[in-house]
Amino acid sequence: MNPPMERVGWLIPVRDASRWLGEAVRSALSECAEGDEVLVVDDGSSDDPLSVLPRDPRLRVIHQPPLGIVAAMERGRRALDTPLIARLDADDAALPGRIAAQRAVLAANPTLGAVGGRARMRADTGDVPEGMRVYTEWVNSLSEPRTGLLVESPLFHPAVLMRAAAVEAVGGYRDGPFPEDYDLWLRLVAGGYGIAAVPRDVVILRDRPGRLTRTDPRYARGAFLPLKLDWAGRVLLPARPKVVVWGAGQAGKPWIRWLVEQGHDVVAALDLKPGTTRYGVPVLRPEALACLELELLLVAVGARGAREEIRGRIAEMRPELVEGRDWWAVA
Repeated sequence: MNPPMERVGWLIPVRDASRWLGEAVRSALSECAEGDEVLVVDDGSSDDPLSVLPRDPRLRVIHQPPLGIVAAMERGRRALDTPLIARLDADDAALPGRIAAQRAVLAANPTLGAVGGRARMRADTGDVPEGMRVYTEWVNSLSEPRTGLLVESPLFHPAVLMRAAAVEAVGGYRDGPFPEDYDLWLRLVAGGYGIAAVPRDVVILRDRPGRLTRTDPRYARGAFLPLKLDWAGRVLLPARPKVVVWGAGQAGKPWIRWLVEQGHDVVAALDLKPGTTRYGVPVLRPEALACLELELLLVAVGARGAREEIRGRIAEMRPELVEGRDWWAVA
């Protein structure tokens, strides 16, 4: 006899997005099994979100003053009593079969804290901007999201199904000058929880001029680096191992500087232009990796396709180095 499925609570924060909210809620309701619910947290909307919502006993709405998305999600998270929490934004839509696929992955691996999946992008006007398109393609390509943790956010926030107990154990969502979802993934992994993704499309993401990821400085590229450095210092580098950084250019210099400032043993930086130093660290040709003594390799390159090429070269020169354990891509 199969154990009963764990109940799912959908968490959908909204502010002035009634134009799209109805579609989002209906897509979530269509994924609900017995005992599941959809919770909409209205963060001080002025456009009457109730007017677009269907009448359904599985749907609940909470109203609060305009306190921001993190406050709305924390309010909703604490109001849910389901073991699993599914996220969705008010302007996105869940795809059929999402929850069944994600729930199966969580049931098979109790160490996982969150499971995402692939996304389709649509633009309100014109084409999806190249940066968003490239990011979407990158996340969709990840078979192991954890290995991308120090590059960018490796999970689409509106695509995840999370264990409520895991999120609670690491302190829930935090408000600050940083992307709250990326901060949560880092803390889940640091807390011993895994993250994964199902190999299928699970959500349609809407790109529009007012989307927070395009307008709020908390989601700008510079807001990610302090979180990455803090996580690396606590999780990867507490024993001060011998470190090599592949990349001495724009992507690598902040990491080399930080490692040196923190007193870590940076053996070398690898680059196609050797013979110089970066913050006192010798810059060597990439071929030097074959004979260097190291305990951790950080690959800091920004050129498109370079990371994939370096992955192949590492496998040739140092096949014993495992990505996500002995070496990490960083940005």
